[in-house]
Amino acid sequence: MRIVDTHTHLDGRQFEKDLAEVLDRAVAAGVRWMMCVGTDLASSRRCVELARRFPGRLRAAVGIHPNHWREAGPDDMDEIERLAAMPEVAAVGETGLDFHHKFTPPDEQRAAFRRHTLLALSTGKPLIVHSHKSDEEVLRILAAEGEVPPGVRHCFEGSAQVAGRYVELGFHISFAGAVTRPGHNKTKGAARAVPEQRLLVETDCPYQTPAARGGARNEPAFIVDTIEALAALRDEEPAKIASLTTANAMRLFFAELPSPAQPPGDRPALES
Repeated sequence: MRIVDTHTHLDGRQFEKDLAEVLDRAVAAGVRWMMCVGTDLASSRRCVELARRFPGRLRAAVGIHPNHWREAGPDDMDEIERLAAMPEVAAVGETGLDFHHKFTPPDEQRAAFRRHTLLALSTGKPLIVHSHKSDEEVLRILAAEGEVPPGVRHCFEGSAQVAGRYVELGFHISFAGAVTRPGHNKTKGAARAVPEQRLLVETDCPYQTPAARGGARNEPAFIVDTIEALAALRDEEPAKIASLTTANAMRLFFAELPSPAQPPGDRPALES
């Protein structure tokens, strides 16, 4: 199988000691590409650095998570905008709204989300959306923009009806470890209903460990568990789910992406 893990946090400290081995295990499991997704300016820079270090395996997304927006400096989003133009960067995000944790006031979250959405539109790169107890508002903001960038509602755990509204806006729906666990019937219903051409998979590692892996740190190699769970839910072979989600991910994240393979000296510098 050839698989794309569309959402990882491989820049995190949990992978500092063994990232190369983690990537080797991913490749052995059939994972062709991994998206390394930023949550603030520092992690976005680190994602770009890792995409440069592993150009045949990783691509970066840059953005400021709604839970981190209040901590951001006054110029952080300007720097995110600069990073977003780099060839190693395949998407903007993760961004969105989080009305569960409420670390950032809702009005500030909305303004940040709109700015990320405009950045995705201006760069022509897709938007990676986080939503926690906020899908109605996320959908309202996207619909109100008039022009909606392509994108993905990542780590989806909502209903088929909500997933369908994202699909109507042109979004993809990405499933993670929840579909491997007992219960989660609403999410599993959505996993059955999402059209083939809008289906994606992710690990969200090191979080969202699949059920069969116990308390282990999640990593991209474990995405096969999600593939198998989706295949069972949709009454398909795992190879078909791997093939169609990979094709969808390649169209969304990689179809128009410039090659990052120029010599390091020709690339824009990352500021410290």
